[in-house]
This record gives sequence, C-alpha cells and structure tokens, in this order.
Amino acid sequence: MQMKPKLVRIGFGDLSASYLEQILAQYFDLDVYDDNKTYDKSTVFAITRPEHLEQQHLNKHLSQGCKLIVANLWEARSHWHPYDFKDYLDNVFLIVGCKNLFDFGWKHMVNVPNWFWYNESLWYSLTPEFAKIKNYKPNRTNCKKFFMPIRLHKPFRTHIVNTYKPVLDDAIWSYCGQWGKDGQQLPIDETSPIADMAWDRQFNKSWYNDTYFTVAVETAFATQLGIDRTKPDSNFSSDSGRLPCELFVTEKTFKPIAFKHPFQVLGMPGTLEFLKNNGFETYDHIFDESYDSMPEFEDRISKVLDNITTFNVDKYNDPLTEQKMEHNYRLFYNIDRVVKGVKQELIEPLLEWIK
Repeated sequence: MQMKPKLVRIGFGDLSASYLEQILAQYFDLDVYDDNKTYDKSTVFAITRPEHLEQQHLNKHLSQGCKLIVANLWEARSHWHPYDFKDYLDNVFLIVGCKNLFDFGWKHMVNVPNWFWYNESLWYSLTPEFAKIKNYKPNRTNCKKFFMPIRLHKPFRTHIVNTYKPVLDDAIWSYCGQWGKDGQQLPIDETSPIADMAWDRQFNKSWYNDTYFTVAVETAFATQLGIDRTKPDSNFSSDSGRLPCELFVTEKTFKPIAFKHPFQVLGMPGTLEFLKNNGFETYDHIFDESYDSMPEFEDRISKVLDNITTFNVDKYNDPLTEQKMEHNYRLFYNIDRVVKGVKQELIEPLLEWIK
C-alpha cells in the first residue's frame, strides 16, 4: 500500500479547517508544524500567510529538499511573489481561488475558481454551529424589495451605495468596516457561536424572508491590467476592486444560492455565465441579465439599478422562481459533487505534483 504524503500545515491556514480535514486526511498524513521538530526532505509543508513563518525558515526547509504549498485559496492573488522563492521554485506550488490568475512566474500552480462554493457548502454541512443555516426554510414576508450586505469599505462599493441611495429605503442593507464593527450594520445575534467563529458568516432568516432578492456586491469588479508582473509586489492589488485574474467569485455570490434567494451580482463580467457553466440557475425571467456581459462596471451598476427599480412581483411569483431556488439549493449542497470537485480541482493536482 502506497504511503500518504506527509502534509505539515504551518499556522492556521486555508487547509486547516476541520471540515476540510475530513477530506484531506483521506489523501495526506496531516500534521501541524512544530519548530522543535526535524523534518526530512519528503515533507510537504503548507502555509497561507507570511507571518506564520519567517522567510528564512521557509527557505531553509526548501534548501533541504522539502516542498511547499502556498495555499491562498481565499484570494485571487498570492501573499508572496515568485521572487521570494527564486532559488526554489521547483519545490513550490501555489493554489488560488480565482479563475486564470495572471502568470507571474510560478512554475507550479492551480486555480480553483469554485473554491467558495465548495468551502461554504462543506462549512455549512459539516460544522454543527452552522446547522441552522443549512436547515433554513423560507417563510417569506417580503416587506422590503432587496437585501444588499456589504462589509469592507472600498471606493467602488462607496460608489454603488451612493448611486443606489434612491432605492435603499426599500432594502435591508449594510456597509461596514473591518469585521462589520462599524458603519451601517445588519441586525445580528452577537451571542451566536457563529459570531466568534466567523463574524462575516452571521445569519438572520429575516434578511431573506423580508426581501425578494439579493444584490450581491462582490470583492472585485474588474481585471487589474497594466501591472508589471516581474516586480515582487506587483501581484498585490489595492482595495480598488481590480484583481490580476479573469474572474473571482466569492461567498457573497453563493450565499443567496445557499439560502434560496434570487440574486443579481455586482462583480466581474461573466459571473452569471460562470455560475451557469457550473449548473446553477440564474433569474433571467425576473431580471435583465445582459449586465453580466457588459465590459464597463458603470453600465453594470446602471442595469442592476434599472432591474431594482422596475422589479415586477408578478414575474417573481412565477413558479419558475421557486423551481430555480430549489435547484440551486440542491446543487449547492450536493455533497458528492462538492467532494468530487475538491478532489479533482485541488487534491489531484497536488498529489500529481508531489509524486
């Protein structure tokens, strides 16, 4: 029987969650980094953030023949540049959670654009504290038109809020700072165990019961062009809302899918197409979804605002709406499909590289 590779995770990172361990443990001998231990060259390390271990210690292990996984699945860019590992790139593997990250010179990498679907589904399904999220059953009152939660301040999000001011009185919405501790907040239950575990995964059924649809404001709205990919800091974008990749779809888009809510997305072009290619349904019988292919963000903002303003309850009440919500919910929580995706898109490329 072939031995499983030893995977040593440095600090709490993107491969450390208990619900993901249940899958990883089938393919790897999992361990946690201990500075007092000695590791041989067969060891594969995984790290997410630079502060978890100094660069000189990483390079020491790499110089001894060990391999390193840079696990930035929650990002559309790496926290490192290939320059940081210039002498050891054959032994470094980058994984990111976007579609088609620009080529910065990494020799080994994989994009996992479905990461946020897989992560949220596993998290809600396999973590007891999240059971009420997965088991949520809509009891619709629809006393407001739409739900628009926004967390971190970014200039493009401020522009959205300012543009949508005429319709915000008919919305449940938020625009908060770091970890939602300031600004326009949603009503939350601070005694919930989720508040301590993951502040931005708070859940209140009234957000969805009381609104017809979600406007999901994504992490980014455009591709970051014109950057010098050879410079060590060139892959770190600002909070401008532009990223060095083709597409980045996060939990912000998948939440309404998980909670049986129609949605529009203010994000990068092609987001709806990406969802449909994965088998999800969008709500083109309710909204004009031509915004998804509009190259200019200002045009997408305007079209979504038009859809809000002209929203037709009769179209929403079409039985097709309920059919689509149920289909999306079932696909989102299809554990066999999710685990298969994690295996094919994340684990198998890692195992192929390690061997």
